[in-house]
Amino acid sequence: MILIVGAKGFLGSKLSKTFKEKKISFLKIDRNLKNKEKIDINNYNDLSKFFKKHKIKIVINCACEPATSKIKKNIIQTNTIGNRNLINLSIKYKVKKFIFFSTSAIWVKDFKRAINEKTKVCPTETYGVSKVLAENDIINSKLNNWTIFRVPMIVSEERLGVLSLLFDFIINNKKIPVLNEGKNYVQFIHIEDLVRFVLKSRLIKEKQIYNLASDEFLSLRGLFLTLIRSVKSKSKIISIYDLGFTQILSFLNKMKLSPLNIYHLKMLKYSLVMNTDKIKKKYNMSPKIKTTSMMVSSIKSYKNKKNNFKNTSEITSPIKMGILRLIYHLF
Repeated sequence: MILIVGAKGFLGSKLSKTFKEKKISFLKIDRNLKNKEKIDINNYNDLSKFFKKHKIKIVINCACEPATSKIKKNIIQTNTIGNRNLINLSIKYKVKKFIFFSTSAIWVKDFKRAINEKTKVCPTETYGVSKVLAENDIINSKLNNWTIFRVPMIVSEERLGVLSLLFDFIINNKKIPVLNEGKNYVQFIHIEDLVRFVLKSRLIKEKQIYNLASDEFLSLRGLFLTLIRSVKSKSKIISIYDLGFTQILSFLNKMKLSPLNIYHLKMLKYSLVMNTDKIKKKYNMSPKIKTTSMMVSSIKSYKNKKNNFKNTSEITSPIKMGILRLIYHLF
């Protein structure tokens, strides 16, 4: 039996839907579900009772406290301690496969070349640190079959998060500020591609870390121009120079006045492109959806459904602008 952990979240709910469509048997748990499925992975006793009752063969850990969380303690608790509980119980009850999702936020610096799985990690904020700790727990554990997917921002028509901020600027014809002319390169992964690789991973025995992202990367300025044209916006791109700009926004984030944490700010400033040759060779498959097409599809969907985002999770709902609303009105 497959267990999807964090099944109420963006990725977990997508996997649940896909498994149901493909008639793949699975169980699901999440602290935000109801009845017997309502389990917090930070509660070892409740989690242990669940594992004892069910014959779990594969654990897919989608549980994640997002980078936008206001409480750093919660990020460490869920992303690290909760994952550790899952590891220990997977070993105890002889789970045959453990799948975990890490992040490109474990690297926060300007890379001139594409990074591979051996590139030294350098997280600078709590979310990235929590994922590195979780990775190390898996690597150093007695699990005999595990896969770690390191992914950039996951995109789909339902995926919003910080993208909603950008989309609002463009749809409302606001000026779009970019740091240092927006020459840095960005890269994403579509939810459909990620699910395809998970489906295959569950059948492969290994102990591996993989970078997984779209084969297409482009400059931030190029991406913004494409989005502007796609919705026939009158927005203009303006270049600003980082004379303490990111430091100020980082401070405002710590004061809970801005939704952009240090990882988001570095993404606006630095290039980060992931080399995915390793997984494409091992799995004999490639991501199908290009960065341009996934982003264009997302902004068009957001424009059409803007007023209908209700009863969604923190991950999939639009993010409040906070102090950025001042910039929004100034531009």
